[in-house]
Amino acid sequence: MPADLAVWVTDLQKPERSNAGTIRDISASGVSVLTPLPLTAGDIVRLDVADSVLFGIATYGVAEAADWRIGIEVQRVLHGGSDLAQLLERVLHEEMPAIAQGSLR
Repeated sequence: MPADLAVWVTDLQKPERSNAGTIRDISASGVSVLTPLPLTAGDIVRLDVADSVLFGIATYGVAEAADWRIGIEVQRVLHGGSDLAQLLERVLHEEMPAIAQGSLR
C-alpha cells in the first residue's frame, strides 16, 4: 500500500546515525523507507512515526537518487494515541495482522 508518512530513522547499533525519512510503502513484509541514511541488510532500526515507534531489521538498502530506499521487516510496534497513530495502527493491522496483534499500546 503506497504511503507518505514522515519518519525519523535510527540505526540502533549506532544511535548517533539517525535521520529524517519518509515511509513510502507498507506491505505484509514490512515498510519501505526513503532516507539519506545508508543502511544495509541486517541493520536494526527504530522508526519514529508521530507518537508511534516501529522496530525492525533492514532487509535491503538501494541507492535512489540522493537518498536510500530501505526495506524494513517490522518486528514490534508501539502505538501512540494520536489520530495519525490510530490511522497507522489500522493500516498496519490490514497489511501486517500478525505484527499489529502483537503490538503494544
